[in-house]
Amino acid sequence: MQVTIEQISPVEKRLAIEVPWPAVAAKLEEAYRELGRGVTLKGFRKGHVPRNILERMFARQVEQEVQRKLVQETFMHVAQEHQIAPVAEPIVDDMALEKGARFRYSARVEVKAEVEPKDYDGIQLERPTPVVTDEEVEKALARKREELTEYKRIEGRDRLEPGDMVLLDVQGEVGKHAIKREGMMVDVIGMPQPTDMIPGLGAALIGAPLEAKEHPLTFTIPDVMPDESVAGIPEQDRKEHDVAGEEARLTITVREAREKLMPALDDDFAKDTGEADTLDELRARIREKLLEAKGKDVDEELRKELVKEVLRKNPFEVPPALVERQTEMLLHRTKLKLAMRGVDVRNLPLDDNRLREQLRAEAREDVRAMFLLDAIATRENVEASEADVEKKLAELAKERGKSVARLKADLQKDGHFESIKHNVREAKTLDLLMSRANITNSQRANSPSEK
Repeated sequence: MQVTIEQISPVEKRLAIEVPWPAVAAKLEEAYRELGRGVTLKGFRKGHVPRNILERMFARQVEQEVQRKLVQETFMHVAQEHQIAPVAEPIVDDMALEKGARFRYSARVEVKAEVEPKDYDGIQLERPTPVVTDEEVEKALARKREELTEYKRIEGRDRLEPGDMVLLDVQGEVGKHAIKREGMMVDVIGMPQPTDMIPGLGAALIGAPLEAKEHPLTFTIPDVMPDESVAGIPEQDRKEHDVAGEEARLTITVREAREKLMPALDDDFAKDTGEADTLDELRARIREKLLEAKGKDVDEELRKELVKEVLRKNPFEVPPALVERQTEMLLHRTKLKLAMRGVDVRNLPLDDNRLREQLRAEAREDVRAMFLLDAIATRENVEASEADVEKKLAELAKERGKSVARLKADLQKDGHFESIKHNVREAKTLDLLMSRANITNSQRANSPSEK
């Protein structure tokens, strides 16, 4: 077998392979013999159809199958012999199978670039000071009130009022978009909120009958969509999604309505949370937790800045196939985040191709970071010990409400256990780089936390 290897780029090789005719002929003989055993033709006993007839009737199919097997077997052999580790399926072309001649083909294959990490010690970083505002404390306190809110059946009135919660079916149009939702939970409030699934619906429900059946509602969609709710959506798609100022023409059917009874902000409320005996103590506890959360956010941002700086000092290419794979993952993650913010991604006029273009640069840096951290870990002999992995599994099991044994079995079944080891090794590598970085504390406050 003759092999020629061409280096197209640091992450791509072209293999030109020629297989001698005797090896090809043996494969063809094997294929026709196997075919003859199962073919039944009129005038011939099963298994006794002459080779020339089989060739006349099935040559195209047999040759295609033989080519596939030859490529599969020879490519794997060549890759192992020349220590080529593909990161994606090879692209095969220029195949030529002629009787009596060598079988020739070429395969373009993407591989990992050789990364020689440098200049990753002593990275300069600035740590902003975590700050918690009174407003953030009050917002967190309001969320705790929501958690302890009771919902009771409405009595003594027949109309919805601010503070009610309703379960209803909605259908109609919002601007040019048709909408139909069943079992939608809506908070009846006096002012439209960014969290409204249909902006302004909560306010429009004030005064609607408690037992409304196909009750008409017409209102103008207010401009309450926060910028972060459309983060990640290309500008053109964002404009198409914006329905502020358009008319909503809906009919609603109320399935159930309840009145919210929120606890008063007093010491009894603080005791009911189980976290403090007085309201002042509860505020102090909340501030402490928010400060701790912001401290973790700062540490996470520092690690990201460190990775960016090390990547800047280490330019190298990465395989396009892995970039595309990561782009698809980021696309899925972006849509999931939008859904979690209450944006109905099913009805978004998103252009996936445009969004992919926007995410591709981030995906490329993600892949580069993975390769670079792996190379640093190898140079520094960083390994994920069994104890490290067990500790991580215990943390994940607690988060997911599973036993460690059950979680481990699930991960192994799904083929994700190795990724846990990889993540632990990567985290230890980042810890090492952070321990060697030059970090100065800054009086610059970090951005407000959403937690």
